[in-house]
Amino acid sequence: MPFGVKVRVLSAAQNKLIKLENQPIPEKKSALRVVIHSFFVVPFIIAIFSVIIFLVARILTAEPNTAQDYLEDVKIGGTTKRWQGAFELSKILSNPDMVPKDERFIAEMISTFNYAEFDRDDRIRQYLAIAMGATGDIRYVKTLLNAIDETESEVTKASVYALGNIGDNRAVKKIIGLLDNADPQIRLQAVIALGKITDPISIPALTQMLKDLEPNVRWDAAIALAKQKNAGGKRILLDLLDRKYLDSFPNIDEIEQVQVLMVVINIVPLIQDSDFRGPLEELIKSDSNLKVREAARNALLKF
Repeated sequence: MPFGVKVRVLSAAQNKLIKLENQPIPEKKSALRVVIHSFFVVPFIIAIFSVIIFLVARILTAEPNTAQDYLEDVKIGGTTKRWQGAFELSKILSNPDMVPKDERFIAEMISTFNYAEFDRDDRIRQYLAIAMGATGDIRYVKTLLNAIDETESEVTKASVYALGNIGDNRAVKKIIGLLDNADPQIRLQAVIALGKITDPISIPALTQMLKDLEPNVRWDAAIALAKQKNAGGKRILLDLLDRKYLDSFPNIDEIEQVQVLMVVINIVPLIQDSDFRGPLEELIKSDSNLKVREAARNALLKF
């Protein structure tokens, strides 16, 4: 082999040897690190994954609480759990498929409601009243009527609201008796409930409420009359179809304005008064909300 080639080969070997010598020698893991890793880190990671798998499996297999479960929370739970259970009942019972029909559940609801009269947290009875009303079951009417006489206004309002949802005519006279209550919110709930029940004997009382000092009471009295095909609140309904009139109430935002317009638009065909044609046509032509324009168009077709 030529001398020059030998030198190059030797130099390459030396360079390789130098590089190997310069590389850091891997440190041997200490016994303590091995112990920590084997007996603490690995088991900890395994435990975390086990908990995650357990929680996922629990979520996937868990059954949702029933009305009976929430009623048990109200009956035997702590202070917070009791009112929360009543609140959940008021939501779940608004679904007809979740409403128990058996007499036992009805009796337990009523006894729990009556027993909660001595509870310091009035929210329990409020939400239980709303829950009873959500079922639409007339077996709760007597209990709710008795609750109207309570001094606690929040329970009274909830009971009136519930009676309106049930829609039983036996409640009409007692609700009419609340129309002269000093609390405008109670008067409002009474008017709304009468509007849902739609009993003709409430027409004279609702007509008087068209003069109430509270705007919301006047508006809902006009709507309640219209539901009975009574045009006594015609002037008020015409105002409620006017955006400029609604703009004069700064506490009513755009969403609430649309809600008011939709309610009025949907009931004015019941009155069949030609004076509503103009406002409806104006809404179709110029209102900024597509839903309002479409509702006004459909209402106009019913005249």
